[in-house]
Amino acid sequence: MDIILYLSTKYLKFKASDRGLSVISVIALLTIVISCAAAIVILSAANGIHDNFMQKLMARDFHAVIMGPGRGISHYDMIKRRISKIKGVTEVFPFYEKQALLKGSFSVWGAMIVGMPVDIFENDRDFRKQFKLNDGDFSFKNKNSISIGYNLAINLGVGVGDTIGLMVYGDDFIPTEFRFRVGSVFTAGQKDYDTSLAFISFDDAREIFSAGNYADGLRVKVEDPYDIEKYLPQLRSAAPYYIYSWKDLHRNDLAALQDEKMLINIILFFFFFVVAFNILSTMIAMVLDKKEEIGILKAMGLKPSGTLQVFLFDGFLLGVGGSLVGIVTGLLITVTLNDILKLVEITINFVLTSGYYLARLAAPVAPPAMFQFFNSNVYYIDKFPIKILFGDILFVMILSVSLSTIAVILPALNASRMRPVEVLRND
Repeated sequence: MDIILYLSTKYLKFKASDRGLSVISVIALLTIVISCAAAIVILSAANGIHDNFMQKLMARDFHAVIMGPGRGISHYDMIKRRISKIKGVTEVFPFYEKQALLKGSFSVWGAMIVGMPVDIFENDRDFRKQFKLNDGDFSFKNKNSISIGYNLAINLGVGVGDTIGLMVYGDDFIPTEFRFRVGSVFTAGQKDYDTSLAFISFDDAREIFSAGNYADGLRVKVEDPYDIEKYLPQLRSAAPYYIYSWKDLHRNDLAALQDEKMLINIILFFFFFVVAFNILSTMIAMVLDKKEEIGILKAMGLKPSGTLQVFLFDGFLLGVGGSLVGIVTGLLITVTLNDILKLVEITINFVLTSGYYLARLAAPVAPPAMFQFFNSNVYYIDKFPIKILFGDILFVMILSVSLSTIAVILPALNASRMRPVEVLRND
């Protein structure tokens, strides 16, 4: 085994020289490094975007929803106490949710009215993170205070401090209008929420919808929402009603995210497949370059299996070395990605501004628009959300090492089949 390792490392160097890795090996190594680094950045950014989207899916309905039949749940306080005792449950609260019409200065607009606890914004950090305030105070301590989405506020033509009409239709189909003051305007980063969602206090919702002592249901938060399934049996025991996890409510969205992640992995596979062809050509060239040495070594007693192991180990070393350097490089780029993008923005804007002032010396010109990767008027995010998963790092390393090793099988077999007499006679 020592001779195999020695020959493998030796063949990655210039012939009879200590000047370092050969140019052809450097090229093969760099393709692995660049591929692994790119894969880590792509997967981490995709994970961050997916996680950000899933957080928004959980923002409205939280991690699990318990719904009562008919008018809802009458003894919700007792159910709330039962659920609060379940290990891993962090928050439980009753809610009321109904459709209604909102009448503003410009138009009448349909919206989903959700009755929430008065202190939800102060006590729930995740809720506060997903429903960002544009203006006002997200508090329902004042009676008949309403919080509406940004797009809904524009459609209604209202802002904080304005009064709007909330029209509710009863069983007789006759509308009853309630006057509400806009206490805040929020941005959730999702069109459906910003256009058709409004929050009021639970007590106000119960009053305007004539709910009495009923609640539509309860919303539950747990410590590990990504593994919500493990809490469902205990929740069903504590609350014999209809229980839906956030995954049940957003099954299509989650399926789309899974398909997207699978597609990214398939694209990366073909990406590394191209790299494997580069390694294949590298090792074929190396076998041709070292055939005299191979002939001499086989004449001295090196077995065909030993020759095969030498070049297989070369591919393995290229894969391991390249993937390790590439993964470390990718992680460094990933954690500093937003800083890198900010530096690019500053550089481009400096060039644009400098060009503008130079051009203005010759003739009047309009000032250039400042370059931004994330324009606040177009995107809901101001930077890349990043999430690094150990599974992705392992996937990239296994894929890189496997394809690098597989790529050298053909040239390794050719080297093992070389006959010393023919090699030495021809050369």
